[in-house]
Amino acid sequence: MGREDIDYFRTRVLRWGRQNFEHFPWRSTANKWHALVAEIMLQRTKADQVEPVYVDFVGLYDSPKDFLDNPVNVFSRLGLSARNEQFREFNRKIAERGIPSTKADLLQLPGIGEYIASAFLSLHCGVRETLIDSNIVRVYGRFFGFTTDAETRRKKWFRQLADRVTPMGNHKAFNYALIDFSRNVCKLRPDHSACPVRERCCFFLATRVNTVQTS
Repeated sequence: MGREDIDYFRTRVLRWGRQNFEHFPWRSTANKWHALVAEIMLQRTKADQVEPVYVDFVGLYDSPKDFLDNPVNVFSRLGLSARNEQFREFNRKIAERGIPSTKADLLQLPGIGEYIASAFLSLHCGVRETLIDSNIVRVYGRFFGFTTDAETRRKKWFRQLADRVTPMGNHKAFNYALIDFSRNVCKLRPDHSACPVRERCCFFLATRVNTVQTS
């Protein structure tokens, strides 16, 4: 996990991201509340499933007060009915105090965890944050060549690696690229033919060696 490999990965993924950026509606909204709601909806839910629910939601509500005046069970459409009451409490807090500007304060809101807070700050507020979820753990594990499990994301050394890989400047573009790359290329069954980093990917190189040896 040397500097040369990190620079290679970052540069190639950023370039791929510029060419393959997905234009979901929450990525261009100027409404910070809508953006934060989108990140909540996206937790453990595919973007394609979230999109129609999000579009209907923003068509109905401009603010948390609008929602509280006429609430609907938003998460029922996503198969996550248990989140509905928590979402109402989240909006009560926002209506009272506004959207927090710091990660520590965001984490005090109902339903807001580490990933949602980091994604909101990085992708919608211009604050440099590293993104870590199971997909990103998979990408880094494959490229840099280490074994991962359910606890990897919580390890200090992994969080340090993610921080080293995330650029200081264009972190927003990189994080969007990483999200799209992990969903569309380095998925559970990777698309090696479309991978921009395969020439240095430990997983791809090992797969190619194994294929040659068994042929």
